[in-house]
Amino acid sequence: MNAFYQAALHIAERKLFRDSEPTKLASPRLGTGGTFVDIFLWDTAFSTFWARYHADRFPVAASLDNFYRCQTSEGFISRQIRPDGVSKWAADSTIGFAPPLLAWAELELAPYVPGRLAKVFDPLLRQHRFILEHFQRPDGLFFSDCWGCGMDNLPRWDSWSEVGCAGGIPFTRHAITAPGEAGDALFEWLNSQSEMPFFWNRQLGWCDTSCQLAFNALNLAEIAQRLGRSQEERKLRAQHRQIADTVNALCFNEKTGSYSDFLNGHPLARRTICGFWPLLAEVATPERAAKLVAALCDPAGFGRSCGIPTLPADDPDYRPESGYARGPAWAHTNYMVLAGLRKYGETKLARTLAERFYRAAEAIWQTTGTIWENYSPDQCDRPPEHSGRDFCGWSALIPITFYREFLC
Repeated sequence: MNAFYQAALHIAERKLFRDSEPTKLASPRLGTGGTFVDIFLWDTAFSTFWARYHADRFPVAASLDNFYRCQTSEGFISRQIRPDGVSKWAADSTIGFAPPLLAWAELELAPYVPGRLAKVFDPLLRQHRFILEHFQRPDGLFFSDCWGCGMDNLPRWDSWSEVGCAGGIPFTRHAITAPGEAGDALFEWLNSQSEMPFFWNRQLGWCDTSCQLAFNALNLAEIAQRLGRSQEERKLRAQHRQIADTVNALCFNEKTGSYSDFLNGHPLARRTICGFWPLLAEVATPERAAKLVAALCDPAGFGRSCGIPTLPADDPDYRPESGYARGPAWAHTNYMVLAGLRKYGETKLARTLAERFYRAAEAIWQTTGTIWENYSPDQCDRPPEHSGRDFCGWSALIPITFYREFLC
């Protein structure tokens, strides 16, 4: 265990959230890495992939249990839950959508905390069915929104002229559960964010969301197999194949050689890091996976020197020093790509990409004394403008999980 690794553990311990008085949530619990008192499914799931290695030191199982404890009878698990156990977002709103990553997290945690899979399988299955019922389009693809998908201000269109309300679910005050002036103020603020159109949801077939559902079906099938629930396993594996076939039929752009979102009868041309979810979800065909590998090796695109960016360097909106989800490299999305490459036997490339990001983050830790929310994919002298410090959180993936899984 080197000094960078030890620093991540120390920061993560400081970031454990402890309630000052009893709440519905377990305390202490894994924090986001930021200053939020709420819990976020996206953050907690990705934090599991480093905290599992130290399950005796970090309350990773209890942190995951918070989401099951707050699940509704219909199966809804919110992406963001307040300490009183209430979702910040309405169950029928796209902004409340949570990418279904809990089954993946549970499978990764299982060797370190035995006996959990039997306990969590039914809640996970209810969540999966809720999403199938509420977030699937007639063409078989799935949808989310800019916050629900976890990618905030990432541009998901070829041009602004395409971004319209038609076919989408309107973003209304109803989506926010907070009453009174606080909820009103949040609604007004969200509507003022020009880079995040919250009405941009169902009119689009979201490539990453669809692959996440395929991946969730695959992970649930694996849990079902381990539990001897053969009927559910068969259904879930069939679901995975069906969603994979739909993504391959609708979301692959032959001209760009990439997977992308589907709009108005065709896959968009814009490339983003979301187009690599087909690797992890085992959706990509071998031929198409090879094109994704080539994109990761292209220095003019995703093959940057200090991490995989959210947008390729040749994108007109690429802002590696200030773009938040429009350019910087993030630990959790990089981990998604690395884990996907491993599934397709690209272990050498995965190691190369992991080492680039690891060395860059280590260099910035050496000069700043801490670990950051996101990083520039182009330099390792300083963090980007919009990057929180002491972010462990998912950024602990770099010194812990990247090191253990790809560099040792």
